[in-house]
Amino acid sequence: MAEQNTLTAQQIADHLGAVLIGSPDRTVSAVEILERATEQHLAYVGDIRQMNRIRSSKARVILIPPDAQPTGESSEESTFIPVPEPEQAFLEIASILHPRRRSSLTGVATTASIADSARVHPTAVIGHHVVIGSDAVIGADCRIEHGCVIGDGCVIGDRCILHPNCVLYDDVLLGCDVILHACCVIGADGFGYRTVDGRHERLPHYGTVRICDDVEIGAGTTIDRAKVGQTVIGSGTRIDNQVMIGHNCHLGEHNLIVSQVGFAGSVTTGSYVVCGGQAGIADHVVMGDGCRVGGKAGVHRDLKGHQEYFGTPAAPVSETSRQMMALRRLPEMRNALKQLSKDVERLKQQIGISAGTEEAGGAQHRAA
Repeated sequence: MAEQNTLTAQQIADHLGAVLIGSPDRTVSAVEILERATEQHLAYVGDIRQMNRIRSSKARVILIPPDAQPTGESSEESTFIPVPEPEQAFLEIASILHPRRRSSLTGVATTASIADSARVHPTAVIGHHVVIGSDAVIGADCRIEHGCVIGDGCVIGDRCILHPNCVLYDDVLLGCDVILHACCVIGADGFGYRTVDGRHERLPHYGTVRICDDVEIGAGTTIDRAKVGQTVIGSGTRIDNQVMIGHNCHLGEHNLIVSQVGFAGSVTTGSYVVCGGQAGIADHVVMGDGCRVGGKAGVHRDLKGHQEYFGTPAAPVSETSRQMMALRRLPEMRNALKQLSKDVERLKQQIGISAGTEEAGGAQHRAA
């Protein structure tokens, strides 16, 4: 961990332009979430409805929302700093208390292997054991960290960061300001086969992957190349760790794709689409602008934009909620059904006995 600093509550308040409540002399040397904080930690409460969490915390310097009012013992034992955005302010102070290490990479490492026909901008930084293929282009101020492999014909725009062991297959295209976290694999063949004479034969993939500007992709994520044309990730999109994007998918701008989501081939999304963790999207599905898919949802058909979906198969939240409530009542409904069956059987027996008695009485009357 990088060298830490120490700040007083007053210094924190001054930096944030806030007026503190409590002692200005309390000091902190680290940051931590409220539940795990000690007296040496700065903590925060992001929402006024969570102020009761302070009672069980050992933190003594706490960022709070501006309309929060500390009460009881906590108001005397701790120093509070009201700020409009507590989480943002918390991270701002964290950058002072825990400054991130600066990369030690400079220039081009001696162990890097760069093809003669590749064009690497003089301001780019290339780490140890990086391989850059023929005709590849690396833009200005890029940082390609240790162990990355850049295939033949790849084009990487300006200010991109590739963390260790990323792999770009041939002819992959990256825009500017793209971040790939460790072990991303971009441009592998999609999962396409046909069965011939009992054997699965691979279908060739002649397309590529194009990642637009200002995209961040998490560690271990894989994005397959297109069969023909391009698999596209739109500008401003954020993809979490261990996500799978199939061949020929077209993701729109500013999507948020959470960890372990899987997109089958040829999925299309609009702008500002959100997919919760472990959601699965079937092939050729179209998801409209602004639609939100809950975690573990299974999407098998097109989704209209600006709605929330949940469940498998995914449906609007209101519909899925009714189904889930009904499922929870199944044991009760089952018992009620069993009781109704018994009651019906009892009634049938009573009706049968009555009918038999009346029939016997009628027969006696006719005989008389």
